[in-house]
Amino acid sequence: MSEMFNVRQYGATGDGRTKDTEALNRAIAACHEQGGGTVRVPSGTYVTGTVELRSHITLHLDAGAVLLGSPDMADYPRLPHRSEFRDQVLIAAIGAVNVAITGRGTIDGNSDAFMLDGEPDLLRDFSAEYTRQGDAYHIVNDNPVDGPVKHKERPGILVLFLHCSNVHVSDILIRNSPNWCVHAGRCEDVRMTGLTIKNSLLVPNADGIDVSRSRNVRISDCHIEGGDDGLAFSPCAEGYGESPNENIVVENCTITSRSVGIRVGWDAYPIRNFLFHNIIIRDSNRGIGLFMRQGAPLENIVFSNIIIETRLHQGKWWGKGEPIHISVIPLPVHTGPAFTGKLGKIRNVTFSGITATGDQGIVIAGHPDSYIEGVTLENVKLTVREGPLQESFGGNFDFRPAIDEKKNVFAHDIPGLYAGCVDGLTIRNFAIDWQGKLPAYMKYGLEIEQFKELTIDGFAGRQPQPCDVSEGAAICLRDGGKARVLHSVAKPGTGIFLKLEGETTCGLFALNDVSEAVTPVEPRTDNLLHMTEFGE
Repeated sequence: MSEMFNVRQYGATGDGRTKDTEALNRAIAACHEQGGGTVRVPSGTYVTGTVELRSHITLHLDAGAVLLGSPDMADYPRLPHRSEFRDQVLIAAIGAVNVAITGRGTIDGNSDAFMLDGEPDLLRDFSAEYTRQGDAYHIVNDNPVDGPVKHKERPGILVLFLHCSNVHVSDILIRNSPNWCVHAGRCEDVRMTGLTIKNSLLVPNADGIDVSRSRNVRISDCHIEGGDDGLAFSPCAEGYGESPNENIVVENCTITSRSVGIRVGWDAYPIRNFLFHNIIIRDSNRGIGLFMRQGAPLENIVFSNIIIETRLHQGKWWGKGEPIHISVIPLPVHTGPAFTGKLGKIRNVTFSGITATGDQGIVIAGHPDSYIEGVTLENVKLTVREGPLQESFGGNFDFRPAIDEKKNVFAHDIPGLYAGCVDGLTIRNFAIDWQGKLPAYMKYGLEIEQFKELTIDGFAGRQPQPCDVSEGAAICLRDGGKARVLHSVAKPGTGIFLKLEGETTCGLFALNDVSEAVTPVEPRTDNLLHMTEFGE
């Protein structure tokens, strides 16, 4: 058994008042000088500034032990590395090997000390003139009920592992982060398991776990609540060096977020080979988000067995209640210059076994210069329900941050699933239900435009509005290439089942049950090359 170094023996008091920063770092330094071991933090509350972890050390927090972030910014010296201006940290491991944080204790970032409670963050990163509501959009956007709130100067990251290998974090409670919470940057062989992360849902940028430009990462059995992304992969890593983000497995987690439950992208380096399995995302602003804003590929990603519940939230959080959001658009000036090169590709993404409920639908929006390739949605059950903010705040797409100001937050009709600029989209065993009185801007079940290859196999649904409304259709295909629609069912109340617009060709319309549809296909022209159906 490795040698145990008790922080009390190095002067730590744990009385909740005395600053124990120096004592904690003395214990860690002593352990490191002896070749490594376990630094034990017994029960008590230890007020502390920056603590530096080193190689071959396990920081073990006993049950009842709390590391409480100091409210004094002077206790967080600036690090030589920074990402998106973040260079002040509570716990930092830089260049460490075989480093761990374990136990049944707590890391508390003391976020209340850095927030201005009740004051909404009114900094504009969009123009309301392009929204459906115009200036009235601000009435909901500026309400502080859902946050985000304004903040004072605050530490940038609660726990940072940078350029580390063989990292293990398990079982502890992490709470009240005033900014990014746990971040692994440029790391290899990382395991995070059994964590409970409870950050305020009002605090901006209070992500749960961020992983940037790292390899071989496993995250499992965690519960995460945060006022920003629950899990984020490759966020803002410009100060950490060059590397892909790859070989990531996430499973058996529950997430609540005010931004997106799971965010993948964007980055200037490749993001690839991800598996997400057995996950619940609830009460979030977005469920899953994939973002392409620069030139590196985002590819080979599988989401399976996931339950998603989203809703529209007040405040300037990015997102509009989409269970799934995928978008490609050039990055404006952010932490560096605007992106002006060739956009990268999103490709080979699978969603399987998804049950989703929300105020708005799924969005898959490619770019004329970068079609999204090879997306599959299979065994998906989507419920779009009536929500209290749909008229005052909904009916918009949110592509922030976008180089085109008109594409940040802008009016757009909301189907159950929107897809544009896609190639090789496959929708298999996909069912949509509509609940309650839905706004007039909801017209289509599936709305797909500017596509190349498209397969819809086993769709079941209808349009959102009653069938006596002239607009809308269960499926609308517009300005696309070759489409195949087969084994699909028009649910009771369907007006038009399949609507073709522009130059779209439906190469195969076969074995569909359209007996409940008033109009199976409109217009019934030569664009429908082959058609067999049940019903009229």
